[in-house]
Amino acid sequence: MESVPKIKVLDMSTHFSGSVASAHLVALGADVVKLESPKFGDGNRGLEPFIEGEAMVHVALNSGKRSVALDRRSPDWDATLRACVQWADVVIVGSQPVTAAKRGLDFETLVGMNDQLVYCNISGYGQVGPWKDNPLHGLNGDVLAGLVPVSKVDGYFAPAVEYRSVGTTLAGIHAALGILEAIRRRDAGQGAQQVYGSVWESAMYWQWRDMTAMSNLGVPNPAYADLGSRYASYETSDGRIILICPIEERFWISFCELLNLPENWKSRGSWAKTGMDWGKGYDDEKPVIAKIMAEKPFAFWNKTFDEAGIPYSPYYTVEEAMNTPQGKAIGVTAETEVRGKQVRVPNIPIHIAARDAGNEPLHGPETVQSPPALGEHNEEFIELLKEKGLVKQ
Repeated sequence: MESVPKIKVLDMSTHFSGSVASAHLVALGADVVKLESPKFGDGNRGLEPFIEGEAMVHVALNSGKRSVALDRRSPDWDATLRACVQWADVVIVGSQPVTAAKRGLDFETLVGMNDQLVYCNISGYGQVGPWKDNPLHGLNGDVLAGLVPVSKVDGYFAPAVEYRSVGTTLAGIHAALGILEAIRRRDAGQGAQQVYGSVWESAMYWQWRDMTAMSNLGVPNPAYADLGSRYASYETSDGRIILICPIEERFWISFCELLNLPENWKSRGSWAKTGMDWGKGYDDEKPVIAKIMAEKPFAFWNKTFDEAGIPYSPYYTVEEAMNTPQGKAIGVTAETEVRGKQVRVPNIPIHIAARDAGNEPLHGPETVQSPPALGEHNEEFIELLKEKGLVKQ
């Protein structure tokens, strides 16, 4: 089978979003070179916590990439940047429009070096509007998108302990999608392409249900807690929680039989419109179901619902979810090496195979390349640029 040419990506972004975008491209076979500051790297290398002496974020997001470190004030900067941009299919930057222009990393400047370039800038708030030049750190975008639940701890307000920022990660995924479409357009003869995304826009899109409901109906999307007795969470006798979802008629009938619920409850419901009934309005159901669920332990209900094929979900911790048989079968993590030690990193959840790939299951890779040391590939990459005639011998 003829090999597919690798997409060549120059990632000059700092912090999460650009690294998430290029991590997705690495997983899809791209050759990604990080052009980094020799002092701080891409901004992720110094963030706690550390795994075997390397920042967790760097290990998770930059495994499988190459690193070239060069100071912007170096006399070699202009020539090296030009050569790198000419080598690349894609350049990713991550800064406010005004900052990108000031540093000579805007679209017009870089496309002047490569007229077939796909240029991607992931900024905080986008390319237009009164916020476009405002700085942003991860949580800023989520807070301004109305996403972050707040609690009071020791007299001070703070985001809920369980909350993790959404916009920074989702902006990287959106950027990767945009890059792939831009490459398709360029390869169709449309020339250089621009891809723009922002952390705040992605945080807003995360709430597409509430945005649509509020825009048109003036109310938020229904909360899960308000859906009804048949899409609800119940406690087991050993204090664990299980979400049950027998909302289709056949599942509801099976659920009623399993729990020995009143016979006339089997026909309760309206399935004509959507094929689903969440149990809203049947206020007598929830306490009865809760009492029965509380009589048996977590393991019993897991086994019972599994065997009956009832839609349900045990409330797992992240650690429990990673180590489920499903997590292992599909490969949610892969192994990499950091300073001679084996560590695990998340797999990008995309599986692609050709029709003639056979019947092998689509499983995430079991191993990925190590995250690069800062500047690890300087000599190797400069030699490559020399071979291609992009820098002088």
